[in-house]
Formats: sequence, structure tokens, C-alpha cells
Amino acid sequence: MKLTTAGALWGGATLVLFGGTSGVVTLGERSIADQTATNDGLAAQLAANTVTVRSRGSLLAERARLHADLRRLTGDSTPIVARFVRDAARVAYEHHTTIASIAAPGSPGAPKDRFEPLDAIPLAVTVEGRYADVLAVTRALSALPVPAEVDVLAVVRATQPGPVTVSAALHVVLRRVGPTATSDVRTRSD
Repeated sequence: MKLTTAGALWGGATLVLFGGTSGVVTLGERSIADQTATNDGLAAQLAANTVTVRSRGSLLAERARLHADLRRLTGDSTPIVARFVRDAARVAYEHHTTIASIAAPGSPGAPKDRFEPLDAIPLAVTVEGRYADVLAVTRALSALPVPAEVDVLAVVRATQPGPVTVSAALHVVLRRVGPTATSDVRTRSD
């Protein structure tokens, strides 16, 4: 069969048609794949944002609770010390021990540096009772609602006749938010 000019023209046109179509289809498929990947990313971001929006109520409630805790911990140290003394008396009673003394050895300490937001309120506490009960009181004092660091300075066996008891000297440091810490706290609603 002889190739005529018209046949060659039709053959060339067919090749151009198939080549152009496959090129367009390939570019179109690549564009569709890119758009699908972009859509998947946007869908994932939308899902994450939806979860955040749904949790907004709980986040606002947590924020309100934290603001209330912050207000409770700031200001005059008297309510914090009073609350600690009340809670310490309850703990001592529950563990069948006695708090023989509570004293403030010095003035409240300011934060050590400007990045430390908590003031220190040092107390010297003496607890008397059975050894296991005194240790239980020591653990319980550090778990009270008032932030406190409790260190055992000395444990001495009592020389009184009767059941064996010990006297423990504790160094307790109550923590409260200092006045400078709250001035640095800002939120959108402030």
C-alpha cells in the first residue's frame, strides 16, 4: 500500500491527536492528584479545627478554674498560712500525731529571680507521734491544696516514759504567686 499525502496527513494528525491527548490527560491527572492532596490536607486541618472548636467550652472552664486558683494564690499570705495550719491540724489528727509547734523563722522570701513567679513563706513545724505516723504526716503535708515543699530536718526519739514516739523537725516552704507574676499574665479577654 502506497502512502499518499492525504494518508500521511491523516496519520500525522492521528499521532498528534493521541500525543496531545495523552499529554493533556497526563497533565490533567497530575493536576487532579495535586488538588486531591491539597484537599486532603485541608480536610485534616478542618477536622483538627473542629476538635478545637468543640473543646472550646472545656478550655474556657479550665481557664476560669486557673484564674480562680491564681486569685487564691496571690495577695496576702495570711489566708495561705491559715489554710495550711488548718489542713495540717486535720492531717495530724487523722494520723494520730501532734503538731507541737509552727513558727515563721523569718520574713517571707521573695522569688530568687525575676523568672521565678512564686514567693516563699518558710515555716518551722514540729510533729510528734509514732515514727510511721510522723512519716505519713510528712507525706500528707506536701500533698495539701496549698503548694508546699516539706523537708525533714531532724527526727529525734522522745525520752518520755510510755510508748516510743519521735519528734520531727520539718522545714516547710509554702508557695504563693508573687505580685510581679500576675502583672505579666495577659489573655485576650483582659
